[in-house]
Amino acid sequence: MKKIHTLGDQFDQIVRGRIHADDFGQPQVADLDYYKRIASSQISGAIKAILNATNQYEFTTAIVQANSFITAASDYDFIDSAEKANWLNQVANAMRAQRIGESA
Repeated sequence: MKKIHTLGDQFDQIVRGRIHADDFGQPQVADLDYYKRIASSQISGAIKAILNATNQYEFTTAIVQANSFITAASDYDFIDSAEKANWLNQVANAMRAQRIGESA
């Protein structure tokens, strides 16, 4: 019985140490490229959804998604301010293309 209790204490110490670590829940450096790719894919998909919207609901939802993805990617430092400006410009172009028929 004592060995099981000791193993439990050791496991508990490891878990407590990990939970209270300074980098708990933070992406590792190697993961930043992965998250940037995922963020870019989400933003691109939302921009395509703006262009392909067939009604006001789809159009509005796609705009909100694109802006939310851009803001989140910027807040988590997956994209810098120049990339954010580029994405926002693409969203504006897609909106213009959908609303007045200009090419995106």
